[in-house]
Amino acid sequence: MIRKIAFVAALIAAAPAFAQTATAPAARPVAPTAIRQTAATPETARVDVNSATADQLAAVKGVTAIYAEAIVKGRPFKSVDELSTRKILPADVFAQVKEQLTIGHK
Repeated sequence: MIRKIAFVAALIAAAPAFAQTATAPAARPVAPTAIRQTAATPETARVDVNSATADQLAAVKGVTAIYAEAIVKGRPFKSVDELSTRKILPADVFAQVKEQLTIGHK
């Protein structure tokens, strides 16, 4: 019984230390270098489906050479969603690549 009481007392005494440890990482400000690392890089740049070559479209992860050729043949597009509605890309492939594609505005 005395051991249980001592154990509970130790936990209660240590509770503030646990609380400070758990909240400390969330309270830290984000370093400016971390913000620069999330800036757009060539890997995250969007590809214009109306002006990109078949090779550029095939470089998008998830777009095969066959899909790239179909995109080129189906031009022009008014929106990226047309790739799915016109059945140029299957729904699962479209869902995977739609954030990597864009329609250029002139």
